[in-house]
Amino acid sequence: MKIYILPTEEKLRPEEQSWTYPKHSKKFGVEQDFLRFLQNNPVLLTEDPKAADWHYLGAYWTRWHVGHDFAKIGLEELQEAVNKVIIDDKKTFTICQYDDGPVVNIGNTVQFLASRKTATGFDIPLLCTPHRIPFFKPHKKYLASFVGYAKTHEIRKGMIHELKNRDDILIFDGNQGSRYFVKTTLQSYIALAPRGYGGSSFRFFEAMQMGIVPFLIGEPDTRPFKEYIPYDDFSLYTNDPEKITELLNSKTKDELIKMGKGARKMYKKQLAYQKWCPLVLKKLSTIK
Repeated sequence: MKIYILPTEEKLRPEEQSWTYPKHSKKFGVEQDFLRFLQNNPVLLTEDPKAADWHYLGAYWTRWHVGHDFAKIGLEELQEAVNKVIIDDKKTFTICQYDDGPVVNIGNTVQFLASRKTATGFDIPLLCTPHRIPFFKPHKKYLASFVGYAKTHEIRKGMIHELKNRDDILIFDGNQGSRYFVKTTLQSYIALAPRGYGGSSFRFFEAMQMGIVPFLIGEPDTRPFKEYIPYDDFSLYTNDPEKITELLNSKTKDELIKMGKGARKMYKKQLAYQKWCPLVLKKLSTIK
């Protein structure tokens, strides 16, 4: 496969981002990561757009939208810039972390989305800067835990209601910083990762990084590259809060420990920064 990187105007690749989430994360996401992957693998590239199997639209969508009041201003300018770049939308693809997608019209361009909310598009991991994991890990205290805001999606409220009487589950509605999040997650067998405004959850992949079983709750099922990765071996999923309890009780603690180790192994092998990028190419090879 040969890829042509579309010459992209500087305005489509802002160097800075005034706001990041999670707060501990550096101003670097999957949009920058994939472009770096291509630049580090020049054998994949061609300078002839006609000889390319695919054209890559390497816009930094998230940085652009955050810098333009979350897509409230400048959309005409963005649309004009995109129109100038795309040569053939039927053989173009892009990587987007922003929850609402590119927002502007990009025609038939294939979209790989880190927090998909729509029926269309292909899922990729929603990554942030990896956490520091202490050498001596705390003892397990909870079957499952959630640290975050409940108000970002109704399914989070449904989750909290379903689990409100469980003494073996910790739910904290708020933000106590990265250290508290890491400690609480490591003290748990399962990390509850309900979707928020976007269809995915940073917590899902943060849990995998820490070797804890991630439990995605929401619709759609945004676990990336499901045709290549056996998620049932190391994760849990439901779109119905009323089924959370059944799934939490479906595994023994020994099974959950094993699943957590499998989650960390899979994260390091195929879902961490740079590791997920070849799966995009694998998916593109199946698209006609």
